[in-house]
Amino acid sequence: RRLMSLVEEQVYENEKNSRMMIDVLGHIVEFRNGESGMHIHHIQVITKLLLHHLVKMTDAYPLSESDIAMYSTASALHDIGKIGIDDKILNKPGRLTPEEFDEMKKHTIIGESILKNVGIYQNEELVQLAMQICRWHHERYDGKGYPGGVKGTDIPLLGRILAVCDSFDAMVSRRAYKDALSVEYAIGELEKGKGTQFDSDVAEAFIELIEEDPSFQVKAS
Repeated sequence: RRLMSLVEEQVYENEKNSRMMIDVLGHIVEFRNGESGMHIHHIQVITKLLLHHLVKMTDAYPLSESDIAMYSTASALHDIGKIGIDDKILNKPGRLTPEEFDEMKKHTIIGESILKNVGIYQNEELVQLAMQICRWHHERYDGKGYPGGVKGTDIPLLGRILAVCDSFDAMVSRRAYKDALSVEYAIGELEKGKGTQFDSDVAEAFIELIEEDPSFQVKAS
């Protein structure tokens, strides 16, 4: 029993250290992007809450607690590709020019490429999930997103999840180029985007999550 206890403690400590290092990497990107660092925390929390809600809603997403924990941890690396984007574009206070926006779009491919080249860890499930998230979180359900213009359920689930979570947090958070918008406004935008920008099931689950849980905003802050 003592040996089992020691092994469990070691496994827990290793998992905690892995999550901590991933959070640190995510926060480095946020710092360079001129953000407070809370975006990474928000994304992890609301990704976990949304996945739990989807599992509760339908049998279409048979995810275990371990799956959900790994998915939410991987979400912290969604914008790691911004390391490769010029500071002048990342921190520009106004609207990006079409040329600058084309450069910004490259962070999806850069992030995937970084994780593809992490040597002995590239085949680890967590890294594979993070690669999916990096590449697909700006795709749109109607195929008008980037970088690949992939459509519908051809976009991996984590890409469809992050598209909703990232958009929501971007709307309700203050950025260098805009003030924070209201949760009510963000819900309206998610409603309008169902079936076009967002997977309808995922967007609807997220809206339900906000409306059914009064403490949602507290959990995500």
